[in-house]
Amino acid sequence: MSEPGRRALALLLDEHYPERTAGALRERGIDAQAVVSRADLVGRSDSAVLRAAADERRAVVTEDVTTFSIAMASAADHTGIIFCHHARFPRTPKGLRALEAALLRFAFEPPLGLVGEPFVWWLSD
Repeated sequence: MSEPGRRALALLLDEHYPERTAGALRERGIDAQAVVSRADLVGRSDSAVLRAAADERRAVVTEDVTTFSIAMASAADHTGIIFCHHARFPRTPKGLRALEAALLRFAFEPPLGLVGEPFVWWLSD
Protein backbone atom coordinates (compact mmCIF):
# COMPACT_ATOMS: atom_id res chain seq x y z
CA MET A 1 0.00 0.00 0.00
CA SER A 2 2.83 2.42 0.76
CA GLU A 3 6.20 2.91 -0.83
CA PRO A 4 9.22 1.87 1.24
CA GLY A 5 10.36 4.84 3.33
CA ARG A 6 7.24 6.85 2.53
CA ARG A 7 5.54 8.20 5.61
CA ALA A 8 1.77 8.14 5.86
CA LEU A 9 -0.25 11.18 6.77
CA ALA A 10 -0.69 11.44 10.58
CA LEU A 11 -4.29 11.59 11.81
CA LEU A 12 -6.25 12.85 14.80
CA LEU A 13 -9.71 11.28 15.09
CA ASP A 14 -12.33 13.63 16.49
CA GLU A 15 -14.11 12.78 19.72
CA HIS A 16 -16.94 10.77 18.16
CA TYR A 17 -14.51 8.06 16.99
CA PRO A 18 -13.32 5.40 19.45
CA GLU A 19 -9.74 4.70 20.47
CA ARG A 20 -10.03 1.22 18.93
CA THR A 21 -10.31 2.86 15.49
CA ALA A 22 -7.09 4.81 16.07
CA GLY A 23 -5.48 1.61 17.39
CA ALA A 24 -6.50 -0.35 14.30
CA LEU A 25 -4.92 2.34 12.11
CA ARG A 26 -1.71 2.30 14.17
CA GLU A 27 -1.51 -1.48 13.76
CA ARG A 28 -1.44 -0.87 10.01
CA GLY A 29 1.28 1.77 10.11
CA ILE A 30 -0.68 5.01 10.47
CA ASP A 31 0.31 7.50 13.17
CA ALA A 32 -3.25 7.91 14.48
CA GLN A 33 -4.56 9.26 17.75
CA ALA A 34 -8.10 9.63 19.08
CA VAL A 35 -9.28 12.71 20.93
CA VAL A 36 -11.09 10.43 23.42
CA SER A 37 -7.70 9.08 24.55
CA ARG A 38 -6.07 12.45 25.06
CA ALA A 39 -6.77 14.19 28.35
CA ASP A 40 -5.51 17.45 26.84
CA LEU A 41 -8.22 17.38 24.14
CA VAL A 42 -11.28 15.64 25.62
CA GLY A 43 -14.13 18.13 25.83
CA ARG A 44 -12.16 20.91 24.12
CA SER A 45 -13.56 23.05 21.35
CA ASP A 46 -13.12 22.11 17.71
CA SER A 47 -10.81 25.12 17.37
CA ALA A 48 -8.58 23.78 20.14
CA VAL A 49 -8.57 20.31 18.57
CA LEU A 50 -7.67 21.73 15.16
CA ARG A 51 -4.88 23.89 16.63
CA ALA A 52 -3.43 20.87 18.47
CA ALA A 53 -3.57 18.82 15.27
CA ALA A 54 -1.86 21.64 13.37
CA ASP A 55 0.91 21.83 15.99
CA GLU A 56 1.44 18.06 15.59
CA ARG A 57 1.10 18.13 11.78
CA ARG A 58 -1.94 15.83 11.87
CA ALA A 59 -5.07 15.92 9.76
CA VAL A 60 -8.31 15.86 11.74
CA VAL A 61 -10.91 13.21 10.86
CA THR A 62 -14.42 14.39 11.73
CA GLU A 63 -18.13 14.39 10.91
CA ASP A 64 -18.60 17.94 12.21
CA VAL A 65 -18.79 19.93 9.00
CA THR A 66 -20.33 23.08 10.43
CA THR A 67 -18.19 23.45 13.53
CA PHE A 68 -14.89 22.51 11.90
CA SER A 69 -15.60 24.89 9.04
CA ILE A 70 -15.82 27.62 11.67
CA ALA A 71 -12.72 26.30 13.47
CA MET A 72 -10.65 26.67 10.29
CA ALA A 73 -10.71 30.44 10.84
CA SER A 74 -8.74 29.97 14.07
CA ALA A 75 -6.15 27.61 12.58
CA ALA A 76 -5.63 28.61 8.97
CA ASP A 77 -2.29 26.79 8.96
CA HIS A 78 -3.84 23.42 9.80
CA THR A 79 -2.55 20.26 8.10
CA GLY A 80 -5.91 19.08 6.87
CA ILE A 81 -9.48 18.19 7.68
CA ILE A 82 -11.00 14.97 6.44
CA PHE A 83 -14.79 15.04 6.60
CA CYS A 84 -16.60 11.71 6.87
CA HIS A 85 -20.34 11.54 6.28
CA HIS A 86 -22.11 9.60 9.03
CA ALA A 87 -24.35 7.80 6.53
CA ARG A 88 -21.37 6.52 4.56
CA PHE A 89 -19.31 5.67 7.64
CA PRO A 90 -21.75 5.02 10.49
CA ARG A 91 -20.26 4.41 13.91
CA THR A 92 -21.16 0.73 13.83
CA PRO A 93 -18.60 -2.09 13.70
CA LYS A 94 -19.09 -2.43 9.93
CA GLY A 95 -19.04 1.34 9.38
CA LEU A 96 -15.89 1.80 11.45
CA ARG A 97 -14.12 -0.98 9.50
CA ALA A 98 -15.08 0.82 6.27
CA LEU A 99 -13.75 4.08 7.74
CA GLU A 100 -10.47 2.40 8.70
CA ALA A 101 -10.03 1.02 5.17
CA ALA A 102 -10.79 4.38 3.56
CA LEU A 103 -8.44 6.22 5.93
CA LEU A 104 -5.66 3.72 5.24
CA ARG A 105 -5.94 4.34 1.52
CA PHE A 106 -6.09 8.09 2.00
CA ALA A 107 -3.23 8.33 4.52
CA PHE A 108 -0.81 6.28 2.43
CA GLU A 109 -1.91 7.56 -0.96
CA PRO A 110 -3.53 10.98 -0.71
CA PRO A 111 -4.72 12.57 -3.95
CA LEU A 112 -1.87 14.22 -5.82
CA GLY A 113 -1.18 17.77 -4.76
CA LEU A 114 -3.40 17.58 -1.70
CA VAL A 115 -0.83 17.23 1.08
CA GLY A 116 1.62 20.03 1.77
CA GLU A 117 -0.90 22.84 2.12
CA PRO A 118 -3.92 22.99 4.43
CA PHE A 119 -6.58 20.83 2.82
CA VAL A 120 -10.23 19.90 3.26
CA TRP A 121 -11.42 16.59 1.87
CA TRP A 122 -14.62 14.56 1.85
CA LEU A 123 -13.66 10.93 2.37
CA SER A 124 -15.28 8.36 0.12
CA ASP A 125 -15.12 4.58 -0.05
